[in-house]
Amino acid sequence: MSSQFYNSIFYELLQNKKQNITPLSIMGGLTGSAFSNFDTFIDKPFVVFDFETTGLDTRTSRIIEIGAIKYVNKKEVGRFSQLVHPQIPLPKEIIRITGIDDSMLIGMPPIQEVLPNFHDFLRGSIGVAHNAEYDVGMMYHESNRLGISCDYTIICTLKMARHFLKLESRKLDSLATHYGLQFESRHRSIGDILVTAEVLWRMFSEHPELRTVGDLSPYRELMGS
Repeated sequence: MSSQFYNSIFYELLQNKKQNITPLSIMGGLTGSAFSNFDTFIDKPFVVFDFETTGLDTRTSRIIEIGAIKYVNKKEVGRFSQLVHPQIPLPKEIIRITGIDDSMLIGMPPIQEVLPNFHDFLRGSIGVAHNAEYDVGMMYHESNRLGISCDYTIICTLKMARHFLKLESRKLDSLATHYGLQFESRHRSIGDILVTAEVLWRMFSEHPELRTVGDLSPYRELMGS
């Protein structure tokens, strides 16, 4: 990955630093939801998801929270929310940013119990994440450690915002301000997801020319090579 994590929970940590991480591939295999470019997406389920993690490096960090909301015709039809025990102590800075501490993770299931359920929730849907490059990286490495391969169609609202919106910043906070949205909670998965979903619907409404999965190709997070 060559871009800064402008919109992740780690923006405060990075400031003007850049992380140079090799792009990742997700293998076709056990689970997935890849769609044809000719499919219209209006009738497809969307799953907006977000991970909170122990650090910046997708290869070594661990997921501590998975959140996802499934939408059909812009209406919520399902929700997935689970804290995950990373089996390592949380860094103080992550505790400060997320509000998640070690005591909250006591008794929570490990990733090997949670991630297969998340894949079940995501399967058959178009995935959406803000700064999806990071979330896709986390999903790949955590899945790879468990021997789970996958092939999804994932849309990045950060890429969409960079293309469509002439703003100084496309951080999720900035997009929330631009569209007059309020966070239920910031740097917690569900709170960030609710805002990300609203940002997506606003951009779809502003650009009715977007009709097919192929029209979304410039904003996809490619996961096959």
